[in-house]
Amino acid sequence: MVSPRILLALVVSLVVPISPGRGEEKAAFVEIRSFLMQQVEAGKIAGGTVLILHRGEPVYREALGYADLESSRPFSAQDRVVIASISKPILATALFRLADAERLNLKSPVTGYLPEFSTSKLESGEGLERAPTTLELISHTGGALSFYRKGGRPWFASWTLEKTLAEVVSQYASAVPFESVPGSRYAYSGIGTDIAARVGEVASGQPRNELVSTEVTIPLGMGDTGYGEARSHKEKMPTRYLIDGESGELRKSRPRPMPKPGEYSSSGGAIVSNADDLSIWLKMVANGGRHGDAVFLSPEAIDEFLKPSPLGQTTGGGFHIRRRDEKGGLALIGHSGSSGTDCWIDFENDLIGIVLTQTGSKAAKPLHDKVRQVALQWVDAMKES
Repeated sequence: MVSPRILLALVVSLVVPISPGRGEEKAAFVEIRSFLMQQVEAGKIAGGTVLILHRGEPVYREALGYADLESSRPFSAQDRVVIASISKPILATALFRLADAERLNLKSPVTGYLPEFSTSKLESGEGLERAPTTLELISHTGGALSFYRKGGRPWFASWTLEKTLAEVVSQYASAVPFESVPGSRYAYSGIGTDIAARVGEVASGQPRNELVSTEVTIPLGMGDTGYGEARSHKEKMPTRYLIDGESGELRKSRPRPMPKPGEYSSSGGAIVSNADDLSIWLKMVANGGRHGDAVFLSPEAIDEFLKPSPLGQTTGGGFHIRRRDEKGGLALIGHSGSSGTDCWIDFENDLIGIVLTQTGSKAAKPLHDKVRQVALQWVDAMKES
């Protein structure tokens, strides 16, 4: 077990200002820098990157702390990290692109693509009157087993090792009953995301990893983003940490080897990316589906992508609705990940925020909250000046 307290003398020297922006912006965001530094010094997180954009332009970008405590390697804004559940709305973006191209009907039952789900049952043993739609699965209303239930995280189970996504989803159809009637209630589900990803494979004729590359990362120019796979060289990604329940200190998470190309990994949790790449995708969403001067998602598709689900607090594309405006419209949407990642779009204030750590989500949440708070204070001060 490694304690960052041993390394306190080095912390100050590892503050890495990436792009401080204008003087008044740097001064306004010093509270974020101080808080992040305090969290590193206190051993709450190992390190991280913060990126804030206003009107599509970076106003604060900084990395601080350690990518790896043992080697004292500093955290860099260019580091690719496991973004965990932020993977879900990125995958959804690819599926909406297929729908835009009329290659996938998001609102039809998945049995049109995956006939094995025609015999799926509820936990009671009763058969489903209809299978869920892909749109329901993306927005966690498809009735699939909850992430928080026993068996709800199959990517940790030995039976999924060295399988393909097709093989894993086929097993869901025959052996994993649905928790509720599709379209009847909200339940956050990684299994549902896997099923949606498999629908995308069938509709596109491409493996999931290639689908996301073809439909999202390549056309958006997100060269550092994609599903993590074992490569011929060992990439030095930041080490993942958790707070030890007994000592209260940081310890390494359980090793999670990268799958070989074509092998199963969590469709909703295995994408790796960095802050700059994520900002490109988030700007597209904030700009109503436009990437630069081009239409990336049609007006109809982006409307559906951002349309609040009738159940729960998610949009059609899987973003969590964090705040509504006075008329009930979207004011703030976002998504976080169990690896300590967070991203959000504030439509009211034309702000985008990205926080990337590799320290568990509970430990990183105070930093997530601080970044949103300071960004909002900054833009309010701008309005008053």
